[in-house]
Formats: sequence, structure tokens, C-alpha cells
Amino acid sequence: MRVHYWTGLSALVLSLGMAACSDGDANQTFPPLDYSYLSQIHLNVASIDVQDEALAAPDSLSAKAPVAPDQALKAMANQRLVASGTSGKADFIIKQAYLNRAGDNVITGAMDVQLNVADAGNQHTGFVHARITHKLDAGDRDPTSRKELYTLTNEMMQDMNVELEFQIRKKLLSWMTDAAGTPLINGGIQQQALGAPGTAPAPTPTTPTLATETTAGSTASEKATTPAAAPSVPDAIFPTGSDTEATAAPATQHSPQPGILKLPSTDSTQTH
Repeated sequence: MRVHYWTGLSALVLSLGMAACSDGDANQTFPPLDYSYLSQIHLNVASIDVQDEALAAPDSLSAKAPVAPDQALKAMANQRLVASGTSGKADFIIKQAYLNRAGDNVITGAMDVQLNVADAGNQHTGFVHARITHKLDAGDRDPTSRKELYTLTNEMMQDMNVELEFQIRKKLLSWMTDAAGTPLINGGIQQQALGAPGTAPAPTPTTPTLATETTAGSTASEKATTPAAAPSVPDAIFPTGSDTEATAAPATQHSPQPGILKLPSTDSTQTH
């Protein structure tokens, strides 16, 4: 009887040990999900309000996860979204965040958020919507273990960080600023060449253009008035040059060479 008692006790201990091993992470700790290493997104608003409107599903595994999906989204919004303006507000709304079992070894999850922005008078408004889904096949591991749920949440948040920033830069770029609050567009810093104090800004240099017709005509006129170089070989028809050249530039007359001119002969007959 005593043997059966110890046998039953041993079986109970073994069963509990196997149950603990099946989970594999009953005593394992998991660090909080942190997004402070990512670049911050500065918005031209005075405040940002984070709202959790996600409804908990009865069969959801979110409560068992070391970091629930909605808590991870809140951490991301608080660490990455920064109010850098002096008026207006933004609302970061968590519409959906869950982890579910989708098969013997598969778990799935989804996240759905919306970011609304508005100025102080609620005249200028805008919004973005970001949604992601993810699936994890645990293979021969327990898909509902805390470790697998933690891994799935982390992978979902990687997707959401990329998708949310993409949507903001695509649709809310006019609401974005730098860390000092200067809008990235529509009034951002522009470069301009400045002259000496008290003078007007230096004119922007222009690209030189090709010569106009007037310039080309004056060039041709200059070429026409420039005397042409004399040919190195005499021309067969005009040995001393063309008649055009002679007219344009007449040759200088010189006295005949000595011995060319002769006095009249004395024996010639003179007529009176």
C-alpha cells in the first residue's frame, strides 16, 4: 500500500514536471519591448493622447503574453511620437491588438491603429491608418508558450513601426517637424545667397547661353573688315591678287626705278 502511495506521488510529480517543461518558460523573464533606439517622429502639435479602444476577445492569448500587444503599441507611441508644436493635438488610437491560436502549431496576431491630428481651431486636420497582421509557426514547440507569444508580439511591432512611419511620411508630412519644431516643408529653412550688410541679396548666377543672331552678325562683320592674308602662291589670273582685294585696298604708288625713264632722242624730228 505504501508502495502504491509513493508510486502515485511520483507519477503526480512527474506529471507536474512535464507540464512545466511543456511550457518551457514558466520562470523565464522577458525584457520590456523598447523602441527608444528608433528615430523619433516629431509632429507640429502641442500634445499627443494615446487611447486604447481595442476589445479583448474571449479566446485571445494576449493576456498570457509577457508583453500584451496593446501595451507594446502604447510603448511605441510614447517613445516615438513627439509633440514639437505650440498648438493643436494628436490622438493615437489603438483599435485592435490581439494574439490568437490558428492551428495546432500556429498563432496569429493583428494590430490596427489610427493617428488623428488637428490644429487649435480644428480647422486643419489629418489622419493615417496603419494595420498589420502576422503569423508564427512554432513547429514542434508549444505555440501558446509565453516565449512564442513574446516572439510574435515582437515581430508584429517591427512591422507596425515600419508601416506607421511610412503612412505618416506619406500623408502627414506637412505636420512633421525637426527636433526644434521647424516644419520639414511649407516654411522650412531655405538657402539664399546674402550680400554685404545693407545691400540687396546677391543675384542668382545664370547659366551662359549661346551667341544670339546679333552677336553672330557682328562677328561676321568683324571678319569682313579684317583684311585677308595674302596667298603664299600667286594666283594664275590675278598674280598681284584679286580685283576685289585691289579695290578694297589699293596699292601704294612708288616712283619708277632709276634707268626706266629715258629722255627723247636728239635726232628725232620736232614738229612746230
